[in-house]
Amino acid sequence: MNRRKSEPRTTFTIGTLLGFMLVAGCSAPSRWPPAPPLVGLEENVAVHLSEEYARLEAIPDDSTAEQRSEVIGDVAISYHGYDLLLMASSLYRLAIEDAPRQTRWKYLLARVEGSLGNAQDAISHYQAVLREKPDHLPALAALAELQREQGLEAVAIAHFKKMLDIDPLCAQALTGLGRLALQGGDAQQAVTYLEEALRLSPGATGVRYPYGLALRNIGRTDEAVIQMSSRGDAFPMVPDRWLAEVRSRPIGARIPLNRGTTFFKEGFYEKALEQFELAVNAAPDAATAHLNKGSALAKLKRYPEAIQCYQEALRLDSSSTTAWFDIGVIHAARGDDDGAIECYDRALLASPSNTDARFNRANALRRLKKFEIAAQEMRRVRTELPGQSAAWLAEVVCFIRLDSLEEAMKVCVEGLSATGRHRRLVSLHARLLATSEQPVASEIDQSLAEIDRLLAKQTTLEEVESKAMLLAASGRHADALRWQDAAIGAARNANRDDIVKRLQGNRDLYSRGFSASDPWPEEEPSPSSAAEESSTGSADASQDTSP
Repeated sequence: MNRRKSEPRTTFTIGTLLGFMLVAGCSAPSRWPPAPPLVGLEENVAVHLSEEYARLEAIPDDSTAEQRSEVIGDVAISYHGYDLLLMASSLYRLAIEDAPRQTRWKYLLARVEGSLGNAQDAISHYQAVLREKPDHLPALAALAELQREQGLEAVAIAHFKKMLDIDPLCAQALTGLGRLALQGGDAQQAVTYLEEALRLSPGATGVRYPYGLALRNIGRTDEAVIQMSSRGDAFPMVPDRWLAEVRSRPIGARIPLNRGTTFFKEGFYEKALEQFELAVNAAPDAATAHLNKGSALAKLKRYPEAIQCYQEALRLDSSSTTAWFDIGVIHAARGDDDGAIECYDRALLASPSNTDARFNRANALRRLKKFEIAAQEMRRVRTELPGQSAAWLAEVVCFIRLDSLEEAMKVCVEGLSATGRHRRLVSLHARLLATSEQPVASEIDQSLAEIDRLLAKQTTLEEVESKAMLLAASGRHADALRWQDAAIGAARNANRDDIVKRLQGNRDLYSRGFSASDPWPEEEPSPSSAAEESSTGSADASQDTSP
């Protein structure tokens, strides 16, 4: 249960921030929109955009309409690539005026208008593209997605199906149809579409959550839990050479940092690393670029290189607590909890209020079996962040390890109140009740009812195991065996043999008519458990499943 923080950072300082317009005295022809102010951009980016604007001014008077359109549209691509969308929109429109049948500019204008939130304009331009190129998959895909977001389900379905007519193996179309089937209440059809999309594009982590919802709706709850826990942000996309040109146009560090961050969040760490290396090359004195590169290397388990990046970030910015934090995470991932604690201490020395470093420090102490100190540190974390359920949970487990079950129950009850009865604390409270020396029947029944309400919303292995404990405590050992077997089956399906071994212990007790005795049974901590701790994961995955 290790907190993962410090996603790739995209804010950094370049030596001198430039804010200049066109040279005074050079008035643009009335046809061109005014150049946007280039405030806060890297010097080479500002120079690039100034040169691009100069290309407009340099268009010869005797150019043909097609020649003008090509230059104007190409300059628009540069502004589009830097997310200067209003300027890009104006220039794409001018390019279309000179070449009304040039579908490339209409498509890219639709992209810009969609990004600006002008959905109806975007739809209109996509439709214009498709009148001229009916089989243009990127336009069909973008239009269908936009129509789905606008609640135009019937036309979106028609466009997704047309994509499948053109390419029967189009994972983006299958995903769109699956999400619409789920939205329309046809879970079985949704499963069919989304399963095929994942087969064709297994790295599309964004598909796993709707797929999990569809599985749950048809009763395949164990599979649903596994899929939903693997959720991400990556969706399958059709190849789009025009948009690829936009994305490849910018220079400087900001754009590759942003792109790398996007790849990182989607789990494409190799691609993220490529972008962060571009950022480092463009801005070698930017500590953030080195931090992000280190983050990607750490995810790829290239730890020595990652540490070098973090050390370079510290050289450039000695006050960077994040770099010390990340180095500590690497030590923890390699099983060196003593080394991790030293790094977290350095981070806390610079920033005593860094609850993430304190949380990870406490977890390292717990793995070293220093439960009393770990509990004290977790108490500090949850005092500063009362809603931090992970800290409450870890503190309770530390008291369980110290055999202070009365204190464990006290902290657990306080945590339930502070976190609005967080489901993991509800589960742990159930376990403490089930393993008490003299369980109270009314409390067991009340806890069972609450666990059942949670399981009705979402099935988790942890709560299934907790229910089995409660059933055994109430003398219903046959029912306890059935639920424990369900937990073991789910663990096996997830290829978690380590969990199966642990679950088998309580199963043996139930088969002999006994109740569970340990509220939180676990294997001996190992370096692999520490590997779950990562400073570069997303906030959605900031907690491990077992303290």
